[in-house]
Amino acid sequence: MNARRHWDPFEGEIAVETPDISSIRSGIVLPIWLKRLPLPAALLALIWTMVAGFAGDGFPFIPVAVTTLAFGAIFLVDLLENADGRRTYRRVRIAQDKGWSYTGTFLEWQIERTPVRDSGGNYERRSQRVKPPRLERIEAHIPELTKMQAGSFMGVRLDGEFWGESAQDGLPLWIAVGARQMEAGLGTREMRQDARGGKGGFGQFFSLLGAYRIGRKTGIRAVIRPENIVNKGPLDRDIKTESIQFNERFHISGRPVATGGGSDVSREVLQVLTPATQTTMLDLGARFHNVGFILADDVLFFMAQDKLVGENASEGGIDRLLPGMLEEFEAAKLSIKRYVE
Repeated sequence: MNARRHWDPFEGEIAVETPDISSIRSGIVLPIWLKRLPLPAALLALIWTMVAGFAGDGFPFIPVAVTTLAFGAIFLVDLLENADGRRTYRRVRIAQDKGWSYTGTFLEWQIERTPVRDSGGNYERRSQRVKPPRLERIEAHIPELTKMQAGSFMGVRLDGEFWGESAQDGLPLWIAVGARQMEAGLGTREMRQDARGGKGGFGQFFSLLGAYRIGRKTGIRAVIRPENIVNKGPLDRDIKTESIQFNERFHISGRPVATGGGSDVSREVLQVLTPATQTTMLDLGARFHNVGFILADDVLFFMAQDKLVGENASEGGIDRLLPGMLEEFEAAKLSIKRYVE
């Protein structure tokens, strides 16, 4: 498939080649109980190994062997289901249906062998996972919506990107998506339910990050992200709106885009945070696990996190529900964009 060129919020313009999915196999459909079994088994085996190592006199061969097998079972489940292939297949189909491009290539972690000095001062080559340059650039550009913020936000994990045009207004957009397995069997009732009727301890936690261009240059960088739980009393020093509820839910900050600009941009940030914008963000905050946005001059970045649990988190459930999740996310972004413009 030939590469297509698209607007990109980090590169300006980028060439994207959507993968060929004609040869991707479907994999084996495994029951949920079998999919969630290896992770707790591996954790219990790891604890057994640690206890045996401290309490025993010799090397704990059996606990180490069981731990190795348990962690190997995690990868075996993914291999049997062909989780990576299914993920690529469903996302490419979504892109084809919308006339977009998709690839996960730019966000693939690589294994490199690098020289490391050991305790004896000698160099040896060790394998380590290397973060892709594309992901480093995304995190450096919008760290408030991507990196972990202690006491506030667990960060996002991204493994694929869409480029195209919005069906609502025809403007170029970029959406990145990532998913990680979650186990909430001992969690609260809210953690074991999703917004689409799913119930259970096993789930998939999704991070969605997108960008639009708005129709004007604002000259500021306004950041609205989840509030830090320790920012109370004298520590709570961010920009404030007239809404107590909004101030408790979100941390608000801003600065001029150009160097040498005015030092106080509170008024400009509050012009973006109209009452309608605040109401929309609070509504989205009630719907999603986490939401936030950054207005970087004329580009609006929006982040939302969601989950699917129980049968909804099976491969078939994700196939069925992910298109609707992306449409809901796109509509949420547009609702913010409409007000900040």
